[in-house]
Amino acid sequence: MKIIMKALLGVALALLQTLVTPVAWAENKPVAIVVEYMTVGGKERELQTILREHAQLTVNEEPGCLRFEVLKPIDKDGAPIPDRLMVSELYSDEAAATVHAKNSRLVTLLSKIRPLLVMEKVTRSMVLESATK
Repeated sequence: MKIIMKALLGVALALLQTLVTPVAWAENKPVAIVVEYMTVGGKERELQTILREHAQLTVNEEPGCLRFEVLKPIDKDGAPIPDRLMVSELYSDEAAATVHAKNSRLVTLLSKIRPLLVMEKVTRSMVLESATK
């Protein structure tokens, strides 16, 4: 019985290590943040102006911000989708993304944009591969 318990404990520890290992592995990987916005009718241009300014300030103030794009979603025919905007941000690593999340400007930014929104969806991702030309 003791042998079986030791074996089970060994398997449990091995499984726990596999759950912990990716976190340490992810520390040096770039972090991408994509935010999708749906605006209250007629507020898209105001949100776009605020996000463009925020993008420029973030790239200028935060050395770990590698890219910050404000995007306008389009349909399959290339027509702009009304009341929709997105941002795509790229940070050098998790520490840089954390610096951004703690930027004191975010409190003011969020207080300005939240009344303009119907929906906001934030997706954080670890970059596994980035192929560019």
